[in-house]
Amino acid sequence: MRRLTTHIFFVMLLCAVAQPSFGQDKAVNDTLNTRLTLLSQLSQSENYEQAQVEAEGFRDFLKRHKLPITPKALALISNIYKANADDRSATRLLSDAELDARKDPNPETKAALLAVLVKECRRWDLPDQALTCQQLLTIAQDSIVARQRRAEILKMEAKVDSISALRKKEMAEQHKYFHIERDRAMMWGGAIGLAFLALLFAYYRNTDHWRKLMEKKELEWDMMRTNLRREAEEHAIAQAVQAVEAAQTAVVATPPDPYQMYHGPKPEQIALLIEPNRQVVLYMKSLLSDRFQIETAASPTEGLQMANDLLPDLVVCDAVLNGRTGIDIARQIKLSERTNHIPVVLLTDKFGNEGKLDALRAGADAWFTRPVIDDEFDASVQRLLDTRKVKHEHFNRFLQLYFTDNRIPLDDSFLARSVQMIEQNLADPDFTADNIARKLQLTKTHYTKKLKVLTGKEPVQLIKEMRLEKAKVLLEKRAGTPQAIAELVGFTNPGTFSLAFKEYFGENTLLLHMPPRQLL
Repeated sequence: MRRLTTHIFFVMLLCAVAQPSFGQDKAVNDTLNTRLTLLSQLSQSENYEQAQVEAEGFRDFLKRHKLPITPKALALISNIYKANADDRSATRLLSDAELDARKDPNPETKAALLAVLVKECRRWDLPDQALTCQQLLTIAQDSIVARQRRAEILKMEAKVDSISALRKKEMAEQHKYFHIERDRAMMWGGAIGLAFLALLFAYYRNTDHWRKLMEKKELEWDMMRTNLRREAEEHAIAQAVQAVEAAQTAVVATPPDPYQMYHGPKPEQIALLIEPNRQVVLYMKSLLSDRFQIETAASPTEGLQMANDLLPDLVVCDAVLNGRTGIDIARQIKLSERTNHIPVVLLTDKFGNEGKLDALRAGADAWFTRPVIDDEFDASVQRLLDTRKVKHEHFNRFLQLYFTDNRIPLDDSFLARSVQMIEQNLADPDFTADNIARKLQLTKTHYTKKLKVLTGKEPVQLIKEMRLEKAKVLLEKRAGTPQAIAELVGFTNPGTFSLAFKEYFGENTLLLHMPPRQLL
């Protein structure tokens, strides 16, 4: 009992001694940080004289409490001495710091202090001391590496020990589980596999039997459906024959309706009828609906607006419309750059040549007196469409000779400007119909449709054919290699140029395979 009391008293005494010591260490650290902060502030404000006084007090404080100098404090005080050019104090400072580094048992803090010390020694031009500190730094760094390596080895040994422990535990607990020898396991596995294959074969045999039965039933149903479909088709054919015979009888018995509309495939071309009389509109639809989509306008203003918006392939107009003459409408259509390519047909109630000469001078392409004769009107419209085909052929001939010495003239100013702009931009691979339409003050849609009417070609096709015609002329003149000529006419890829050239000219592809030595 006396011994237990003595131990308790001794422990309480140690706690009482340790508590003031802990509080004292905390006060020292606070004072140290305060002094270091003051040194930093004085150094930043460039008050180096006061800073040196405080630095000396800071060093005395460290010596009094037997504390090593820190790397931050060393660099800060060395900077203050450098500003005051105090070599003697700096030498003592570096020597004391080296001594502190030698005494420090912790290699990490020792290496940090020595790194700053080497830097400051070189700064104060102390090569011998810097070399010594560098050697100490190397030893400290090697010690750190060795310690890290030793820690890793210990960690690996701990892992190996843990794996070994787990292995021993596993070996100790193996008797709790079922064990089977390898040969016996293979024998049981083979037996189970054979049993599974037998079950699979039996299942397949039963499935194959049902499959054949279902195929037989499906064949019977297909034959039944085929017979029903054939009977239905025969019945439908018989009804259709009866309907045709009845229709032929009705056609013979009744006269044809002049206002019967066309109900076949929808035509691509558009015809604009500017006519207020509904009966005339119905009659003209019966004459034109097999070749044109019919659009109608009841007034001159509406008709001109629709002509500008739709760009129809044909305009049929009454000679007198609400006080205005069809001659004025024809004149406005022919004077507009947007619509001057559209054929205009005028209808009048006057007989003879009265007004016909004025209509033709205004630009009308045809003049008919009502009532319109079907055959004559159809022949005139067909002649206008054939004239367009002749223009297409003439333009194709013009295009083939455009880059040669036998160039033929082109009367249409719209086409001439288009061809000229394309020729000027042949080398530009990014040149498109948008550029031409913008310069002609037309929308791309209107430009494309007008060009298609006049030439039968899309803008992309026209640009491509002009590039190829120009390339052909240059190749015939030996003006360069095929690749150089392809770039000259706007083809960025020689393979694309070769393919387009073969597709367009066919038998003239020998020009693409001329030896380079034959080129000028």
